[in-house]
Parts: sequence; C-alpha cells; structure tokens
Amino acid sequence: MKIMKQKQLNAKENMDLDERRFKEIRPDDDPQLYFYEWEKPSATYGYFIKPETLFKYSDALDVARRPTGGGVLFHLWDLSFSVIIPSHHPGYSTDIMLNYKFINDAVLEAVISTLGRPISGSLLPVDPVPLNDKTPFFCFAKPTKYDVIIDGKKIAGAAQRRGQNGYLHQGSISIAAPSYDFLEKILHPEVQVTEAMKLNTYYFLSAPSQSEFLDAQASLKNALTKALQERK
Repeated sequence: MKIMKQKQLNAKENMDLDERRFKEIRPDDDPQLYFYEWEKPSATYGYFIKPETLFKYSDALDVARRPTGGGVLFHLWDLSFSVIIPSHHPGYSTDIMLNYKFINDAVLEAVISTLGRPISGSLLPVDPVPLNDKTPFFCFAKPTKYDVIIDGKKIAGAAQRRGQNGYLHQGSISIAAPSYDFLEKILHPEVQVTEAMKLNTYYFLSAPSQSEFLDAQASLKNALTKALQERK
C-alpha cells in the first residue's frame, strides 16, 4: 500500500487529484491510500447530485463534485480518505459490492481498534428504507448496503468508481456530531434530513475540543493504514 503525500487543498483540487490519480493507475501498480486535508470547511457530492436543489452555497463552505457517486458529504466532522486498488490486486473484483466489502472490512477493523472497547460492529447487509425522499441524497442520513455500522448506526460510508485498470474508493468516517444549526442555515427549508442524520449516524465524540478531534483523526489514520496494509 502506497501512502500518498497529504496536501491541504480546496474541495475541487482534492477531487481533481483523485480523478487524475484514478485515470493514471496501471493494473500492476501498488494500491494507494490518501487522506484528505481541506483548506476550509467543505462539502462534496456524487456525480449525479444537483446540490443547488438541496442546499444554499455559502462563503463558509467549499463545494465540489466527486468523481464517484453517492450523496452529499460534509467534511467538517469526519476523516475523509480515498483508496485506489489496481485491477491486478486481489482486492479488485468485477462485483462492485465485493470491492466495497474489501475496503469497508478494513475500515470496520480500524474503527473497532480505535474505539478500544467492546462494540457491536458489522457491515450493513441490505439497503434500509429511507425516512423521506430527501435522505438518500445525504450520505449520513441514509445507510446503504456494506456501510460500516456500529451499535446499529452508520459510522462510515463511501462511493466508488470502477475502471478497467482499477477502482477509486472515496470514504468518510464520522468522528463528531455536526453543528445542526449550521446545517439548518445552509439547507433549503424543505430538505428535512437532520433528524435522519441524528437517528442514523454514530459519532466517536459528541462535543470534542479541536485537540480531541485531531487526536481521533490521527488514531483513525494510523489504524486504517495498518488495516489496509495487512489486507491481501
């Protein structure tokens, strides 16, 4: 597993970097792991999402489209990362759900290791019914199959894009509860997803200080790097 050098970038630069690395991957290359660093609070959204129908653009939030699918992710309270698996690696499959399972098994291992206490952890076996018609557009408002689940709630999700030479996995691990006041200010009034996020999301920390948040991020980075390096 090649650990890519981290750079503090804006949201679009981070997404463009992932897309470029994905397009340049060769079948025999080593897998790549990259942890995002954001210049400011950011949000990314899946390739087919129309963000203007869901939230208002704000100077307080940097927004960009991901080269993968999935819903809206707010990168204010999480650990975000990407993994590229080349096609000759044992972790590559033509079955996209097996690719999700390959990465998220490592994420689950990292989460359990970092929490350091007995927990009930698993990958979600089936897609649940959404609470309303808007929740599927927000990653942590609606769990999906093979998301990482702790004590019945989603702690990590992802989106993927597969090509002939490999696949790109963009993932997010929830660390702290979001500022719901902030979300209410930027979401359109008809987009009622905060209750679904409260109901469906597991948080490492409820109201952490900045140092506690950064310590949790660092621990998760180390644990996820180790778990992915050990997977064959």
